[in-house]
Amino acid sequence: MAVTDPLIDTLFDGRYQISRKLGAGGMANVYLAEDQDLGRRVAIKILDDRHARDDQFVERFRREAQNAGGLSHPSIVSIYDRGEAEGTYYIAMEYVEGRTLKELIVARGPSPIGIAIDYTRQILSALRFAHRSGIVHRDIKPHNVIVDSDGRVKVMDFGIARAGTSQMTEAGSIIGTAQYLSPEQARGAPVDQTSDLYSTGIVLYELLTGSVPFNGDTPVEIAMKHLSKTPEPPSTHRPEIPRDLDYVILRALAKEPSERYHSAEEMDADLERFGRGIGVSAETAEAATSVLSRTEVADALTTVRPATAAGTTTYTPGRYYEYDETRRRRSIWPWLLALLAIAL
Repeated sequence: MAVTDPLIDTLFDGRYQISRKLGAGGMANVYLAEDQDLGRRVAIKILDDRHARDDQFVERFRREAQNAGGLSHPSIVSIYDRGEAEGTYYIAMEYVEGRTLKELIVARGPSPIGIAIDYTRQILSALRFAHRSGIVHRDIKPHNVIVDSDGRVKVMDFGIARAGTSQMTEAGSIIGTAQYLSPEQARGAPVDQTSDLYSTGIVLYELLTGSVPFNGDTPVEIAMKHLSKTPEPPSTHRPEIPRDLDYVILRALAKEPSERYHSAEEMDADLERFGRGIGVSAETAEAATSVLSRTEVADALTTVRPATAAGTTTYTPGRYYEYDETRRRRSIWPWLLALLAIAL
């Protein structure tokens, strides 16, 4: 016999008439509800009992929800309200009728190149606004992006994602997040807006190829790949992807934040140039060579494949920034030992 959710068909906090469950995550359940005060449908996220008893987590959850509540942008799911009721905490947000990018990728496989770029540019528009407001998402992934029937993109879980990073080692939710972690997140180091751009590069990679660049059986294995493994250009999985699009993604996926795009505007500008058939910036073409070795770049990016759009750049080896392998390996171990200690 199916277990009935006790919140269905109840009035939560004297205001939200809950009608059905929309989904569940590692820390909360999400319901569709009618706001009785304002007469509108909302999605209400309610912390599970275990997290509701964690004072530190709750404080961060509330603080970050308050920060995210100030973000009003067409490509960001709006937060309407937050509160405490029935022994737990909740956030009421805009309800978007649509499907997550992850659901679309699973259902349809790789996206047409134009659609993948359009979705990514909408994500970047949201990030540009958030970053200017001092908010770093920290958990950009297809699961946190909703697309409506008209192709409009909405990024959700701003701020909540930062609260969630304290639960990185939790079984059941880490795998999904680990695939989109930046290297500095994997090390437990401070992050800035370039971390979101790394994750956005992975989302674009997955939209184009149907798979993520780094995967594995455990969170540790995946995180190690973010820290040490060279990503394959997307065109190795889908040969019709033009060289300049490889460049954009490889620059976004640079291990060192300083070698990535410096802002969402800069990454968006390259995608806009690509869409108009103009070559990406010389800086981007050069930065791609810092991700792969000269040999790998030559092999991967000069392989004969369908011609790119008129006006796109041709590959010319630029200066190669050799990544400090010793320093990188040394930085892995403190994080890895901490994770293993928790697991044991």
